[in-house]
Amino acid sequence: MKLICLKNHLKEAIGLCEKITGKNLSLPILNNILISAESNRSLKFIATNLELGIEVEIPAKIEKKGKITVAAGVVNNFISNFSGDASSASGQENITFESQNNNLLISTQNSSTLIKGQSPEDFPIIPDINTDNHIMIPVNDFISGLKSVWYSCSFSNIKPEISSVFIFSGKKPITFVATDSFRLAEKKFNYSFSELSPLLVQSRAVAEILRVFDGKEGKIKLSFDKNQINLELDNIKFISRLTEGVFPDYEQIIPKKFVTDVIVEKNIFINSLKTAGIFSGKLNELNIITGVKNNFLTLKTSSVDVGEHIVSIPAKITGDDIKITFNNKYVFDCLQYVLSSKILLRFAGEGKPLLITGAEDTSFQYLVMPMNSM
Repeated sequence: MKLICLKNHLKEAIGLCEKITGKNLSLPILNNILISAESNRSLKFIATNLELGIEVEIPAKIEKKGKITVAAGVVNNFISNFSGDASSASGQENITFESQNNNLLISTQNSSTLIKGQSPEDFPIIPDINTDNHIMIPVNDFISGLKSVWYSCSFSNIKPEISSVFIFSGKKPITFVATDSFRLAEKKFNYSFSELSPLLVQSRAVAEILRVFDGKEGKIKLSFDKNQINLELDNIKFISRLTEGVFPDYEQIIPKKFVTDVIVEKNIFINSLKTAGIFSGKLNELNIITGVKNNFLTLKTSSVDVGEHIVSIPAKITGDDIKITFNNKYVFDCLQYVLSSKILLRFAGEGKPLLITGAEDTSFQYLVMPMNSM
């Protein structure tokens, strides 16, 4: 194998692949990136940990075809810190890759580096997926859907179905949902995909999808079967196993009736929660008190080690007065994903969950369970 490509293309491709590699003692080949020069004009970088896989293709001048695998951490650190020719600081410097006896020789006009490699024969094949089952969705909406809910996943492997983001559509708006049993986040978009089967995307995969595709533009191609999904955008392909199992029938736990509604300015509420959080106890207790007569929402926190804080903020309140305790962090986590300038807090009653959504935009809603009563 021998080829020439640009440093900036290399840096991006290797950086995307390196974090997918597995730290696997029984299969050390998974610590490597597969570098494949099989066409005349492009170079592929492939990494997998058997659960996730990524393939990044960059333009290159291929002088001799071939493959090699090298340690991902080594080659990524080298390319990331490689200064090269000072006159080519923009990243447009040509770099030559050449395989020599299962080693990788990286050279420029002024330098030469040899990195120990391995034969590609033992590198696992990333399975193909039937692309007939696919949808095209704006990548910014797909990323927004995942971001809006994935922090609510459980990070325990005991129940893998709630350690995943649930995505479904059919005749309904495409919907993203996640829960850890203490809270639940749901994000909807006002278009649907009848061909989209329900998917459970593991939280580890979601984290990598966000890392790889956040900030990209265009439409992403999402292909799927019963076992895996494949995401394609421009020069990047990402594949992940799907979680087996059935997501809870979450709509059954969303209250149908509410005793108190509170509308509050989003920025005021966020800043008040930040301050209240300073004085939260070890369990992040946040006491919420509604004042229907004076239209004030009172937040109270206290800590044995820090002190006590009480703040009343103006709000539009209808219904009954209520006193209830929630996890301050759980309430705060969702607020950046409420698109409205005003937040609607819907209380179902003492000992019952709180529904948070936008006063003007209800495409995102968030359910949080109460803590022990005050």
